[in-house]
Amino acid sequence: MKSIGLFTYSTRPRGSVVHAVCLGEALTRAGHDATVYALGKAGAALYRQAACHVVIFPAGEAPAQADRLVRQRIGEFLSGFASRPMRHDVFHAQDCLAASALLEAATLRPVVRTVHHVDHFESPYLAACQRRSIVQADAVFSVSRLTQRDVLAGFGRESALAPNGVDAERFATVSREAVGRVRARLGIGQGEPIVLSVGGVEPRKNTRRSLAAVARVHSRHPSLRWVLVGGDSFWDHSEYRAAFDADLAALPADLARRIVRAGPIDEDELAALYRASDVLLCPSEQEGFGLCVLEAMAAGTAVVVPGREPFIDYVDAETAAFVDPESVDSIALALDDLLGRPQRRHELAARARERARGLTWSRSAAAHLALYAALRSSSARQESIDA
Repeated sequence: MKSIGLFTYSTRPRGSVVHAVCLGEALTRAGHDATVYALGKAGAALYRQAACHVVIFPAGEAPAQADRLVRQRIGEFLSGFASRPMRHDVFHAQDCLAASALLEAATLRPVVRTVHHVDHFESPYLAACQRRSIVQADAVFSVSRLTQRDVLAGFGRESALAPNGVDAERFATVSREAVGRVRARLGIGQGEPIVLSVGGVEPRKNTRRSLAAVARVHSRHPSLRWVLVGGDSFWDHSEYRAAFDADLAALPADLARRIVRAGPIDEDELAALYRASDVLLCPSEQEGFGLCVLEAMAAGTAVVVPGREPFIDYVDAETAAFVDPESVDSIALALDDLLGRPQRRHELAARARERARGLTWSRSAAAHLALYAALRSSSARQESIDA
């Protein structure tokens, strides 16, 4: 039985955290010993109960300066490692903070680093942290072919493809009562169509153009509600959020009232919100995979995404509405079309749900296990040569 440690910087449901938890559960179901290690502030618990081992390392309040925050989080990982026996066959980091800490610990090997997307940091310290975590890792996985190319172009490093998955049953079997509760909590009436965006207000999620597109279709669909979920980011997006707030303040009051900023919500409520929604609007300018798209597909929600990688790795024109993310007109036209043609929306969603059924976390775990085995075999050969 393999023992795998999966390391992530947060207990909140960001993409890399969800990846660590779902992969840990799938590895456990496959008969392996998987433990998820996450940083959490005092009293923090993982965003949901996980069907695998979970360890929360203590984390302090975040300093305002990003470089200091990164140093602090790496130090908190190192303190966590020192607090307990760390015996695994593979140490698998989901982000540059966890990977940097594992590499600094030196004795915790082999270190695997999953790259969800390549960030472009202005801070030399943060850029060096990302580079070290990729260049010095014993193996690198990428969640999409786009990320693979970015890793190769940016760091000269080959990486293995290990895509995300989805628990289709979790998102397809939400009760009507749960859907009703989430609508009521957010103040959304029955019959009001819901456009959902997941990930909060930040540049790579293209939230300002999404707002402009929603504003354009409002006159034709005056009862629509746009719900924004998430926003619990490690990075500082305050300038972009201020610009978004100014855009929002300039809108007519009747439209502004129809925009719901729900913030971070728990997974059960998110699953219900996917089921309640008519459209997932995700015109991201930068995305490593787009896990929320796969979750919405599993829930039977029509999705609007850019017609390019990484999305075309798992959707096509039969399962998604494609847009140009740099064009408000393109986003608005796709949104207007889906809201105005229920039959097309339902057909698109049904085909998307069927596609999602084949993209499981068990499939992803099998790909990871093959890569772990290749890494262990390579390490054993190197140790034999060194001896």
